[in-house]
Amino acid sequence: MAPKTPPVSQADIDTIMNKLSILDSLTEKLEALESLPGKIASLEKLLHESNAKTAALQAEIVTKDKIILDLRTKANSLEQYNRKWSIRLNNVQLPHGDDTDTDTVMKTIYQKALLPILEGALSSKLLKRIPAYDELLETAHILPAKNNDRPKPIIARFYSRNMRAMIFRLKKEFAPYEPTTTDTSSRHYKAGRRTFKYPIYEDLTKDTYNLLQTLLKDERTGPVWTVSGNIRYKLAGETTIKKVSSIYDSVEKILG
Repeated sequence: MAPKTPPVSQADIDTIMNKLSILDSLTEKLEALESLPGKIASLEKLLHESNAKTAALQAEIVTKDKIILDLRTKANSLEQYNRKWSIRLNNVQLPHGDDTDTDTVMKTIYQKALLPILEGALSSKLLKRIPAYDELLETAHILPAKNNDRPKPIIARFYSRNMRAMIFRLKKEFAPYEPTTTDTSSRHYKAGRRTFKYPIYEDLTKDTYNLLQTLLKDERTGPVWTVSGNIRYKLAGETTIKKVSSIYDSVEKILG
């Protein structure tokens, strides 16, 4: 008579089932490990494709940025060209402040700032006669300004670019100057320099003007000025005249 098989206890069944479960888990993990190289290769391919797309987008952005910069530069140059008939005047006190009409603005800047220069041109035989204010100027208008302690700047437009150029050429010699003062606290005092009573500048575009002001305030620069809308400057303590190639370059690039 064959020996009886001892009965299988519930504990034994649980142990066997647990081992089978562990075996299934190990099998799944082994299968996952076997498929891992393929998944990594797939991810590497996706990453490569993503990097290629990113590089293409970056190149496209660079190209578009260059196009935008070129358009901004051309637009600024065109606007600056249109301003070659105009000048900007400071410190001209108008009879009625902001309420002064255009004709009176033209007469006022003509009498105070421009006529002395025209008289100098006549005495130098550069003019045969002095033009009237409405022959010289096409229009004039007042600019808004934050500083209410001084007269607001005025933009005046000439009929002739040649007459405008002559004003700039002769202003140093014939324009009115502030009385010489030795009071170092006066805003007109500048050691060894005379100050124009009614400073005359080129009418600059907003972008060119903003860069000019930034360079003027930078401690690394000496004199900063414009010629035909182009910014010129000297570094502090140097005599070499430098030119700003692009007004959209950073200050560090310009001065560096």
